[in-house]
Amino acid sequence: MEAGRTETRWALNAAARVHGSGVPPVVDIVWIENISSHGARIHSRRAWKPQDHMVLIRLQGDVQVGAKVIYCQRLGVTECAIGLKFDHPVAPEQLA
Repeated sequence: MEAGRTETRWALNAAARVHGSGVPPVVDIVWIENISSHGARIHSRRAWKPQDHMVLIRLQGDVQVGAKVIYCQRLGVTECAIGLKFDHPVAPEQLA
């Protein structure tokens, strides 16, 4: 039996930038759909693979957090929903 989430996610509709660690490096503008102190769900035009590592950066300000891709769900031809697990807890309002 799965326990599910232990904390509430905040609904959010904010733009952010992600930097992937691949070669060549990937930079993409994404939308944060929801967020908690341990992770987020973002929308990207690019498909990411589980275990990919990225840095999520707020567009305004200098807040950034490392994250690992947990899942990538295709939402259509040009959009994917990406589940992220942060490398360390952050206050969700820092990325809002």
